[in-house]
Amino acid sequence: MRLFEPVRMGTLELKNRLVMPPMFSHLAEPGGTVSPAMIDYYARRARGGMGLIEVELTAIDPHQFTSPLQLRISDDSYIPSLAGLAQGIKENGARAAIQLHHPGRQALSRVTGRQPVGPSPIASSVNPETPRELTVEEIRGLVDLFAQAARRAGEAGFDAIELHGAHGYLLCQFLSPRSNHRRDEYGGDIRGRARFPLEIVAAIRREVGRDFPIIFRFSADEHTEGGLTLEETRPLARMLEAAGVDALHVSAGTDGTLAWAIQPILLRRGYLVPLAAAIKEEVGVPVITVGRINDPKLAESILEQGKADLVAVGRPLLADPDFASKAREGRPGEVKRCIACNSCRPRDVAIGCLLNPEAGREGLGETGSPRPRRVLVVGGGPAGLEAARVARLRGHDVTLWDEDAPPEARWSWLLNAYVTDRAKTLKSLGVHRPARKRATPEAVAELNPDVTLVTPRAVWPRPSIPGSDGENVVPALEVLSGKREISGEAAVLGAGNVGCEVARFLDRRGVAVTVLESGDRPGRGLDDNLTAVLLDDLRRRGVRFLTGVRVTAIEGDGVRYRDSQGNEASLDVGTVVLAPAPEPSAELASALKERGLEVRSLPFCAEPRNARGAGMEGAEIAREIG
Repeated sequence: MRLFEPVRMGTLELKNRLVMPPMFSHLAEPGGTVSPAMIDYYARRARGGMGLIEVELTAIDPHQFTSPLQLRISDDSYIPSLAGLAQGIKENGARAAIQLHHPGRQALSRVTGRQPVGPSPIASSVNPETPRELTVEEIRGLVDLFAQAARRAGEAGFDAIELHGAHGYLLCQFLSPRSNHRRDEYGGDIRGRARFPLEIVAAIRREVGRDFPIIFRFSADEHTEGGLTLEETRPLARMLEAAGVDALHVSAGTDGTLAWAIQPILLRRGYLVPLAAAIKEEVGVPVITVGRINDPKLAESILEQGKADLVAVGRPLLADPDFASKAREGRPGEVKRCIACNSCRPRDVAIGCLLNPEAGREGLGETGSPRPRRVLVVGGGPAGLEAARVARLRGHDVTLWDEDAPPEARWSWLLNAYVTDRAKTLKSLGVHRPARKRATPEAVAELNPDVTLVTPRAVWPRPSIPGSDGENVVPALEVLSGKREISGEAAVLGAGNVGCEVARFLDRRGVAVTVLESGDRPGRGLDDNLTAVLLDDLRRRGVRFLTGVRVTAIEGDGVRYRDSQGNEASLDVGTVVLAPAPEPSAELASALKERGLEVRSLPFCAEPRNARGAGMEGAEIAREIG
């Protein structure tokens, strides 16, 4: 396989062409030093067979950073801590690189205590604070900060550094005409806007010499109006190569368009590969591609077609740290595939994975219970599935009963892959799971478990709208489960995760859909990146969204509503689909407690966005048994 052919990056030889790209883990100690958990996290992925591990974005400026938990390399006191991290990666078989980073206008003053800075006083899409424009003297000072950070990386034992010039951070801000409006030598055309990054490369070369590889990561297309496109990043690639960069890491997106940097499930696998292929046409140095490459066969095909020289797999390594070794051993079908749910990336929470609960907590494992018990778990959502898994690993005799509205019906394309994966895991562990078993107080009492963990049953409320009980009104769950088929035109009431799901479901079946939402923003309950792509796709396909409206009546030929200005209007449709957010019912738990049974409540998960959190809480409740 080409994946496992060695490749050179400047003077550095890698044993294979698989790269772990930088991903913010939030595993550093407060203040930015390396924690034992961080070493375990990276070492585990090195042990899984990767050729190069790129450590996450690391702050080079003592005054500008993104989080108290961001790793730092801003003075020599960090070298011993970083040396332990580099050693942990290298002694487990991979080469180690570290990404040097400055947030620029994306820094928050409430975190740093200082005004953010940037090439121009233009606020970011993700931070409303207007940055202070850097002076030429300050720019030159930052050039030296990057060079000194590179020196520290070498002294700490890293084999290479990567400059973060992507995703709307400082170097990207200088490169982009959207954020750089300077009129001096650091602005203007792409050559002027690239001056700052090119000066950094030159300064690093003076500081560490020619034998220390430099990787440059950049957004080949920012996917935003007035931003970088291939028209400018093609010549940028040539400039970077001429300046002495040893490899180019091709990404996309910027602040406000991060869906193209951290692709949700709706973007096809390998979405960014064409950008890498275009850049590869311009340069002779190795090109790294990235973006939803969750299958070794796909990675191999990219290399075979000559579209890139190395393949970066980030989130897939959270799901399966043995991605590389399974591919090398001829077991690609055993790789646990990342589903791009993006539950790994909640802000200010340690990195993790819905499919792999050990991600970010490597080495902890599950200890056996001193008193194994018979445990019944009610509910097949994220909390119930995780509680059942952990309880069984701790030695309990576990039975899982699914309710009559399983997550497969409610979250089909979002979480069905997760539910399917967990079903396989529970079966392999020996969890008893009868098909579609409905829990009633009588059935639970008959089973007589020692402990019952109950997920609140989802209740789908019918709104108090005149006509909501009409024959033309259908609950969303009946549509998604296939119980009711709809044709013609339909109105969907509610644009949360359920409403968006049913709108997508109906649109794919040829139904003309209008979604009415009382709030001002569709997509409530979904990951922000998924929402951006989903709404763009639905609107492009003709799905209409009416926000800020209140439905006043449902009639036989459609709905009447009042818009945000108070104007009355109507919509003629054949079917009205009710898509409210589900509400929890604690009725079963209360009934079981009245019977004297030991009951513990699991968290209710109404939104796919909260699936990982619900699973983590379910796991903790299971650990308390016995």
